[in-house]
Amino acid sequence: MKKIEQFSEKLSRLYPELHQNGSDERILSQTVTFQVTDACNLACTYCYQIHKGSRRMKFETAKKMIDMLLSGEKGMSDYINPQKSPGLIVDFIGGEPLLEVELIDQICSYIINRMIEINHPWLMKTMFSICSNGVLYHEPEVQRVLQKWKNRLSFSVTVDGNKTLHDSCRIFPDGQPSYELAVSAAKDWMNKGNYMGSKITIAPANVMHVFDAITHMIELGYNEINANCVYEDGWKPIHATTLYNQMKLLADYFLEHNMDFERSFYCSLFNEDAFHPKEEDDLQNWCGGNGVMLSVDPEGIIYPCLRYMESSLGGQQKPYSIGDVDTGICQCDCHKCRVECLKKINRRTQSTDECFYCQIAEGCSWCTAYNYQIFGTPDARATYICIMHKARALANAYFWNKYYRKNKINKRMKLYIPKEWALDIITEKEWNLLKREAEEE
Repeated sequence: MKKIEQFSEKLSRLYPELHQNGSDERILSQTVTFQVTDACNLACTYCYQIHKGSRRMKFETAKKMIDMLLSGEKGMSDYINPQKSPGLIVDFIGGEPLLEVELIDQICSYIINRMIEINHPWLMKTMFSICSNGVLYHEPEVQRVLQKWKNRLSFSVTVDGNKTLHDSCRIFPDGQPSYELAVSAAKDWMNKGNYMGSKITIAPANVMHVFDAITHMIELGYNEINANCVYEDGWKPIHATTLYNQMKLLADYFLEHNMDFERSFYCSLFNEDAFHPKEEDDLQNWCGGNGVMLSVDPEGIIYPCLRYMESSLGGQQKPYSIGDVDTGICQCDCHKCRVECLKKINRRTQSTDECFYCQIAEGCSWCTAYNYQIFGTPDARATYICIMHKARALANAYFWNKYYRKNKINKRMKLYIPKEWALDIITEKEWNLLKREAEEE
């Protein structure tokens, strides 16, 4: 399947020597996230940041984090360094990050200038990343900063497909919609010749609009579409049935329009390499929330991932910090213990036997920090999304077996999902149709 080359993949292609003398901890590009503010000008109904505020990061706070990051002092080099991570991604989030666009500009300038001064190994392998709601995109200062850093910047505007789906969740505090602002920003960025990533968030309130949303994205000019179901509680079998039917409509649309999944089109809902059992020795954690990522909040408190921050946990659990910009990282027994525990977490430790030996485990995802939010420990696994993964498994079998046959590809996607699981979502007649498609040559 065609997918835009990621930064770590580009590093791998351009710098093959980075693979030499590697270790199990070696990551080609590690992400450090700056929460420049926890304020937002929207009030999206599905947002995982359930405890927003009005804090903004001071430049002095950001400067302390950068100095520690580049010098490796105060324990930072044990957590992230150019040997473990030859490339660096500096990510800016909020709330809405463009509320603090001048601060973002200051931070980017300081990082690059400081790297030049000390001839840091990350200098030519550092990228910046911003994901915005698009509300402030056309402001002159925002345009100035985006143009200044565009050659080092991955910028995206969240557009949840079409107007109906987008405005069902992505609204202003007074209930006003935001679709027109978001799509205007996305179109302008792409019209200027820049790549625009996509991110469609599927929730119980908008799952019935998935087909219209994704086909609308295609009409807008997107050829890489990332869509995912939220991890949070609220999914029911009726939502899985709805997703299956929506994905069937998408499958038929893709086939009718000869979408080329081999070379020119990608949709994350459809993955021919997923929905089968995992090897027992495949213990990799799904996300980087077990100690691979690093985040700093407006007050300078350091976390292993942004979802361990107070703005995401909303009082359900205590923030799971591992340091701060003044004293450093892992400088007390509590923080050392947290990091050591996170490093030991893997798919086996987080999963029950039902999850670990699941017949469609491949491609199933989870959020380690959300597990902490729900259970009080990151070494657990919330399974609210399970029924939606089952629906995707069925819809993928429907699509790929038709795709293979239409394109005369001598392959079939086998149905690993047990019949009793399938019948919670589709009828027996539909199940028999999928079985026949999977078995026929």
